[in-house]
Amino acid sequence: MVRPIPTRLLHFTRLEHLPSIMVRGLLSNSRAQAEGTRVVEVGNADVKARRARQPVPVGPGGVVADYVPFYFAPRSPMMSAIHHGRVASYREGCGRLVYLVTTLERLHDVGVITVLTDRNAAHAVADFWAMQDGEPPEGFVDWSLMRQRMWNQTAEYPDRRERRMAECLAHSRVPFEAFETIVAAGQVVADDAESTLRQSGSWIPVKVIRDWYF
Repeated sequence: MVRPIPTRLLHFTRLEHLPSIMVRGLLSNSRAQAEGTRVVEVGNADVKARRARQPVPVGPGGVVADYVPFYFAPRSPMMSAIHHGRVASYREGCGRLVYLVTTLERLHDVGVITVLTDRNAAHAVADFWAMQDGEPPEGFVDWSLMRQRMWNQTAEYPDRRERRMAECLAHSRVPFEAFETIVAAGQVVADDAESTLRQSGSWIPVKVIRDWYF
């Protein structure tokens, strides 16, 4: 299956980060730590440590933590881990997580350099592809898997979980104007997000899509 165009990209974060993102943009983990913008850390500490060491061998280089991560599909294994309480440093569930939604094409329009990975970028065997070099080989990202609700591993396909976590890595910073929609799990959080946006003069639509959550 060839890459769907436009290619939807999803990044989830706590609602509390929205005001900072509106002002500073969505920052890579390296920049967020350096600038002190992280309010609530929802990521797995061990995984983040690996991402701070994992080199990116294409494009601008650096390490994975120098990039803003996006998934190609909702209901990711990472969100599943949060939902089921498997992230030791974060036990507050998914209720206040919101998706920031954009497209690969939109990132390019606003000048963001992107690198694709064929699986979780922290994985030792992950392959990287700089979009500056053109389209990746067909099958580099398993686009058909991104359309599936379930991504459990099978004897025939033992790496489905890692492949479902293929990423678009956006170098350093994504400006807020790159985002087209914000999605929440329920109306209360959607209303809070909309209030935050409107107070700052933003009219990005906010939607409730319960099916994007566990």
